[in-house]
Amino acid sequence: MIPVNGKLINYLSARLLIGILALFLYVFIPFPVFAQPAGETIEALDCSIPNVAKFDRPGPKGSKLPVKVGFFVIDIKEIDDVEQTYRADIIFNLTWNDPRLSEDALGKSIEKCVFDVDDVWSPHIVDVNRNEGEQLLDKVARVDAQGNVNMKQRYVGELTSDLDFSDFPFDIQELHFIMSTYGPDAADIVFEVDNDYTGSRDHFSIEGWDVNLLDGVSTSERIKTRGSLPARNFARIDFILSAERDKPYYIWKVITPLCLIVLMAWAVFWIDPKHLGPQIGLSTATVFTLIAYRFSIGFTLPKVSYFTRFDAFVFFSTLLVFMALGTAIATSKISSDGKNNLAKKIEKYMRVAYLIAFACIIVFTLLL
Repeated sequence: MIPVNGKLINYLSARLLIGILALFLYVFIPFPVFAQPAGETIEALDCSIPNVAKFDRPGPKGSKLPVKVGFFVIDIKEIDDVEQTYRADIIFNLTWNDPRLSEDALGKSIEKCVFDVDDVWSPHIVDVNRNEGEQLLDKVARVDAQGNVNMKQRYVGELTSDLDFSDFPFDIQELHFIMSTYGPDAADIVFEVDNDYTGSRDHFSIEGWDVNLLDGVSTSERIKTRGSLPARNFARIDFILSAERDKPYYIWKVITPLCLIVLMAWAVFWIDPKHLGPQIGLSTATVFTLIAYRFSIGFTLPKVSYFTRFDAFVFFSTLLVFMALGTAIATSKISSDGKNNLAKKIEKYMRVAYLIAFACIIVFTLLL
């Protein structure tokens, strides 16, 4: 005889009882069934389209196909003066009409269908000035009952733009977003601005700039290669953002400290020319301070080959400071030759002439 433990018997009995109860519920208690109501049938979605609508451009050969472009600015994150780039968050919308996909032509509606961009004909478009970034939306197309094909894409990344810094730091820049056609149908496409999908948010996250969206401009660009192929006109559309620099920042944090350095050199004309040491010490200290300050802000300035307003201001201010140093040396030499009264008279005139010269530099380089 094999002894049987009482606890084991109780455990097995409980498991058997649960099993019998589960079988009873499964067999005798009906569960709700979500069946299709009588008389209704589920129709399969028919998204088939003719092959010609997949590979050939709509419209007669040689005619122009209008493609509407919408451009909505979600955010401008940064403008890089040094690299002449900007970072943006943009949604652009493309719409064109393909009569072959209309409900009348197909004899059915494909409004509920979602097509991959490779499954329908679509214009080949490139973002000309896109540097780097990512596209956040699926590359799909939708078609309405009239055959209007619509594609949307959201782009977040960096774009290049040819900036003009002649008026820096009081400049107003134009940030371009350029789209152009390419491929075999490029010459037969014309862009139109779709105002229904064009706009921007009221405020952007960028600091130091006031950015506003201007009108889009649809043009064409003539491309000629070095080979034997004839020149061709390609459709192009430019959406332009106006970016005005924040002036108070540069006035108080860049220009004002520089003005104080220049005025520090003016103090040399109030020292008796007999005291050569203090005059030369103050003048050289001003020169070194100006040079150091110029290098410290140089990394934040745009790297261009031409003079900006700020470059002209710094250049002529530097000349003025060196002129003060030269005047201090000259008046000290005159004073040491026993002509102290003449030296004082020169310094007296220089107190006024220096301020007039500095005021002219400010007016002609920064204001006019």
